[in-house]
Amino acid sequence: MKKKLVKLVSLLTALVMVFVLAACSNSTTTEEETTATTAAETTTAAPKGTIRLATTTSVNDSGLLPYLLPTFEAETGWKVEVASAGTGIAIGYAKSGDADMLLVHSKAQEEAFIEEGYASTERQSFMYNFFVLVGPKVDPAGVKGSGTAAEAFKKIHDAKQPFCSRGDNSGTHNKETTIWEGAGASGTLTLDPHWYTSVGSGMGDTLTKANELNAYCLTDKATFLSMKDQLPNLDILVAESDDMKNTYSLIGVNPEAKPFEGKNVTINTEGANALMEWLQGDEAPALIEKYGVEEYGEQLFQLM
Repeated sequence: MKKKLVKLVSLLTALVMVFVLAACSNSTTTEEETTATTAAETTTAAPKGTIRLATTTSVNDSGLLPYLLPTFEAETGWKVEVASAGTGIAIGYAKSGDADMLLVHSKAQEEAFIEEGYASTERQSFMYNFFVLVGPKVDPAGVKGSGTAAEAFKKIHDAKQPFCSRGDNSGTHNKETTIWEGAGASGTLTLDPHWYTSVGSGMGDTLTKANELNAYCLTDKATFLSMKDQLPNLDILVAESDDMKNTYSLIGVNPEAKPFEGKNVTINTEGANALMEWLQGDEAPALIEKYGVEEYGEQLFQLM
């Protein structure tokens, strides 16, 4: 009997030791997990202020900026406030002192901005993609296979098929105007409102209208692909021709621009420089190279 009691006590003691060790193990794991979580939280930089970025709709509507900026903000502590519009309007924000930097894609407008003394930096070519001509899948104007966008536009004009334009003085609208000029090399083409619709809005609205009207439309490829599921009537018909390269540039705003004299204008040069440096560093380009590959099967923006 005494031996059985000793064995029972030994067994109970062993069981108690197992539970104690298990509890210690769980406690250690919890502490390690807590430490790791705390360490991860402390990697977010302390807040520094706000950078006002005026940009074109394509880099925002395509999802690129919402994809990039949270990483920049967490790492640096800067908060980025994005004003997204056509290039002409975006540059207007900078000229009125309501932007610290630009990310736009209209070379002539950018060069004029710099010549007028509004820029704190040179025009920094940053990345590019291609404009594409989209239109009805049945392609009534027969533009598919055209060697250039100008050739395709001439076919649309001659066939008097519906065409939707942004009509908003954006970089895309300016490119479209240049292509129409090239299409009428021997004279000016008449853009008849019976078939030519000037939407006067951003890329998303213009593509939506083109889809409703079964019309042709010039768009940046990234925005079209990001909206493709909402545009069942449209397909890419002409892509990556030599006259459709679309280059995006970074430009800082000059706080000492002459038009700002006597006005209550404050430009966050430090923040703007930090964002431009980050976008052209190592991390942002690596992220840009991945953007679109998984979802669309191709990289949407190429680095210069």
